[in-house]
Amino acid sequence: MDEPAPATPRKQGRKLALTALAISLLALAGSGAVAVLLYRLNGSDPGSTAPQRPQSVAAQATTGLPVTYAKEPLDIRIGCAALVYLDLDEPRAGAAQQTSDLRYDSKCGNNPAQLSLGPGATSGAGVATADLNADDCRRAIRNGPLGPGAQVPVKKGSAICVLTAAQPAKLVLVEITDVGATGTAGLRATSWLARD
Repeated sequence: MDEPAPATPRKQGRKLALTALAISLLALAGSGAVAVLLYRLNGSDPGSTAPQRPQSVAAQATTGLPVTYAKEPLDIRIGCAALVYLDLDEPRAGAAQQTSDLRYDSKCGNNPAQLSLGPGATSGAGVATADLNADDCRRAIRNGPLGPGAQVPVKKGSAICVLTAAQPAKLVLVEITDVGATGTAGLRATSWLARD
């Protein structure tokens, strides 16, 4: 009986090369399929930007200043004839006096509470409306800055613009959203990174 002749090395090399080619093509097709799947799951084309967090109307209307936080609530809950200091770089109520940007001074009786600049602020301006953007705040500070010791009455709907002394400096709009019983108020702050 004749035994089959052993395969020549040339035939074995060809089979091995074809097998390697087939495996490479399958791997390439698999990576292409994964890329298409990831593209579809992402739901955007390569040239588009990533979705951004919604900003307030005032923040969107400003030109060129990045928003560092938008409409952050600050609740003031103190008694008659008491003080609380606000840090607008974070924002935070109950800050240390020497680093505070605003001072909230509650009054007794029918006198409204007052806001004044703290040592952490370089300048500020009281404004009659909270419907402002960063450019409006800059203009208000430039055209009607608060003098040393000046106070702004806390009235619902009004606001104060503050430029902080921090590095980097922030331009902050503080809206008065609620005025309650003596010593209580609701504030809301929007901050932009200030650039000269």
